[in-house]
Formats: sequence, C-alpha cells, structure tokens
Amino acid sequence: MRRVAPTSALRRLTAACLLVLTAFSLSGCKVTGEDIEYWKRTVKGPGKIAAVLLAPRYPQELRTQAALALVEMERRDVEGTEMLREAFARLRAADANDAQTIVQSMAPRLIEMMTTTPSGYDEEMGPPPSQLRAKDAAYSLVEHASPETRQQLTEAIVSWYSVDFANRSLAGDYSAAEIVRALGAPAAEQLVQAMNAQQPQAALVKLAELISQLGNDETKQRAAERLVEIEREMESSEFLDWLTGRIREQLAAQGREQSDDYLRAVATFNRENFINDGALPAMKHLASADVVRNRLLEIAQSRPAEGLVASLAESFQLRRQKALQALEGNVASSHLNVLLGLALDANNPVNVRDYAFDRVGDIGDQAAIPRLWPLVEFAENETLGKRLRWRAGELVLALGGSGIVGEFLGRLPSDGNVQYEPEELAGYATRMSQMTPTPTEAMSRQLRASNWYQRVIALRFFERRGTQEDVARLRRLVRDNAACVGPSWAGRELQTVGKVAENAIGVLESRLQQGSNNGGGESPSAME
Repeated sequence: MRRVAPTSALRRLTAACLLVLTAFSLSGCKVTGEDIEYWKRTVKGPGKIAAVLLAPRYPQELRTQAALALVEMERRDVEGTEMLREAFARLRAADANDAQTIVQSMAPRLIEMMTTTPSGYDEEMGPPPSQLRAKDAAYSLVEHASPETRQQLTEAIVSWYSVDFANRSLAGDYSAAEIVRALGAPAAEQLVQAMNAQQPQAALVKLAELISQLGNDETKQRAAERLVEIEREMESSEFLDWLTGRIREQLAAQGREQSDDYLRAVATFNRENFINDGALPAMKHLASADVVRNRLLEIAQSRPAEGLVASLAESFQLRRQKALQALEGNVASSHLNVLLGLALDANNPVNVRDYAFDRVGDIGDQAAIPRLWPLVEFAENETLGKRLRWRAGELVLALGGSGIVGEFLGRLPSDGNVQYEPEELAGYATRMSQMTPTPTEAMSRQLRASNWYQRVIALRFFERRGTQEDVARLRRLVRDNAACVGPSWAGRELQTVGKVAENAIGVLESRLQQGSNNGGGESPSAME
C-alpha cells in the first residue's frame, strides 16, 4: 500500500514543530535518552527531538537517538520522516561531515527496522508502517551518507523491495521506480536478484525495464541470462507442480475440490500467462543481449506438439507471436533467413507470420525482396492470400524505396477479375508517399495506366503528396467509369475510379486548405 503524501496543513505543522528548536536549543536544559522517548508521545515533543538532532553540543549518541526517534514515532499529527528530511537539509548546510557521521550511526537501526515485522501485525495488510517509515527515511538519508554507508543503505532499500516487489513497489512515500532511478546502477544491479519465476507478471516486466534503463553492461548481461533461466523454469514440470499446488490451495480456501486432471489443466493455462505476459515481455527489454535474442528466435521457430488441444495450441502460437514482438528492434541481417522462413511458411498461423514480416522490415535488407515477389504476384481472390499480398507488397516498397516502384507495379497481378480491397491500394500509396525521394514522376504516369488499380494507387498517392497543381490532373479521372473490383468498394460508394478520384480530390483540397490556414504554403505532407 502507498502512504498518502503529507497534506499542506500537515507540512505546515511539521515545519512549525521545527521552529521550536531555536528556543529549546538555547534553554541549556540537560537532555537524556528517556526525555527523547517521552517526547515521542507529546504535542511539542517532535520539535524538541529535532532540536536535539540539530544541536552540536549534544553527544553524537543522543543526536542519533533523536534522529531515529523521528522515524520510530507513530504520529498522525506530524510527519516524522518529513521532519527528518528537513532537519538533515539544515544539518548538511551547517556541517556536512556532522550529517554524514550521524547517518552512519543511524544505518544499522534503520536496516533493522526495514526487516522487522512488529509482533501481531497482519502482513496481509501490506508492509508494516514502521518498515515504510524506515525505508523512506533511509532513502532520504542516502545523499548525506558516506560512500560506504550509502552502499549499505542502497542494498537494504533494494532488498526490501525485492522481498515482494509486486506488493511493495508503490509502498511508502517513494515508489521503487523513483528510488531505483535516483540510486542508479548500484540499485539496478541488485534488482537482478529480485527477479524470479513465481512473481506476478507485471512485476517481472517492471524489473527488467528498470534494469535495462539503469543497469551497466554487466548488470544487463546478468539480467538477460537470468530471464532466460526464468523462462525455461516456467516451462518445467516443477513450475507446473508449483502452480497446481497454488491453485489447489486457492480452491480449498473457497471450499471447492477438483480432480487432479482439472487442476493440471488450469495450471497449464496459467503457465502460458506467466510466459506470455511476464517472461517474454520482460525479455523484450533485454533483447539486445545474444542470450535473450537467441532464445526468442528459438521460441518463435517452435511448434505446438501434435494432438495438443486447440485452446492450448492457440496459446502456444501466441507464445511464438510474443517472442517475435519481443525481438522488435533487435534483429539483424544474420537473422533474415530465419524470419523470412517464418513469414513465408503457409503452415504458420497469420499472427506469427505478421510479426515475422515486421521483424523482416526491422532488418531493412533488400535481400528479402526476391523471396517476397511470389506473394506480391498472388492473383487468387482468397482472403488470406490477398492479405499476404498486401503485407508483402508494403514490405517490398518499404525495403526497395522509390527505385522499386516501377517493378512493383508491374508485378501486381493484372487479370481483370483480380480483387483489390481499398485498404490494400491505399496502403501501397501510403508507403510510396513516405519515400525519399518521392516517386512523383512515376506516379504521374500511373494516372494514365491501363489497369484500374494502378490509377487508384496514383490517386491515393497524390491525395497524400499532391499540390494545388495536381488537382487539375486528378479531375481528368472524375469521368473514369472503370469498375473497382473487390467486395468493399460498393460499401464505400466508390465503385468506379471516377468516384475514387472525386474522393481523393476532396481530401487533397482539404489538406491544402488546412496547410494554408496553418500559415500558408504547402502542407508538410506535400513537401519532400
């Protein structure tokens, strides 16, 4: 549970308590440890305790006791940890060495408080308030500590989160992410130890993210190796046994009993969630490491076992998809053949093929183009085949650039009965409009092409990249009665090339008008 930040009124009261320190520190009264313990419970006590902490004339042992008392006291009217932060800011300004010495003396007790659960406390309610105060206080004192003490406190704080990262990451005045980012690489190194197969999926992903952002190369490598170990552990029979036992306990607590076969089946489905929503998204953050990248490629190439029930087979295919998603931005030309093999294999499900195509696109290697032409040339009107033609076509254009446009248009099937959906042709036009240099001259020629789909691609291209001078050229096609062949055209009332021309002119003129209203000149999308 996360503690509510002090209200403005509470902060003012805390500050007011500190104001009494001046008068008190000049009073000359002898102060003992018993006084500090008593003041923890009185109205003006916190201010007096802070005064002792700030007064150099008191023994270090007593000042340390006073500093710890601000953390130990359980008050609703003042924030002891806030008073501690403010007091140490003043102390450091006056004598940084003095502050460092007191922090060194405080560290053992703060660490003890972080690891101690008060007798009778119900841990189902979250971390005890005393632990939260100690953790927050330790973090606030790190900046005042010597290098050795800073390391001790850092280890203790991160270890505290590591015990139960999922339930503790947002607890206290500071979240785990805030603290780890502030403490940097030393804290990230310790987070590797916090990763385990049995923690909630979101916690594992967050740990990997923090390590990838803050860890040094050695830490990232250790985390990458650990993640692969965790993923393999999740696939083991021992992990399945653990999940089965956990589900059995949960059902027993509800007064329900189920057969071993049922429990095993539920556990198997749950394991897929641990892998697909935990291990694999976590591996995405460290996929630049060879050990992770190789494991993800291995998973992507695996196939579900023969005879697996349909629902589990589907989940297994999702695992392959998640592995390919996790590889985003971390593949190279050396992986091209593997990824093309996945993308072009008709035995693979569409979701796996789609993300394999994405990774081929990430590589950006024109060596992929020859193997994509057969899909571009697909001439049947079968739904999946048309979708794959569109997918491969956009990829060819993205890889080949403006130099491939002519060959691409020539390879599209030209049989009069071939269907092209509006989205497919618009997709090709969009890719062409994003090219540098823009193939404007080549697309101008397509406005006069013999095939209706080439003229539509050209219209959609100029809709995106045309200027005012192009409007007149598009108007010449308004009377073009060539039919647009495909199931979706009629539903959009774009049954002919002429209707597409009218639509494209409207979009182009609207874009040019918006560009004029935004300061004149051409719309940014119309510029090279």
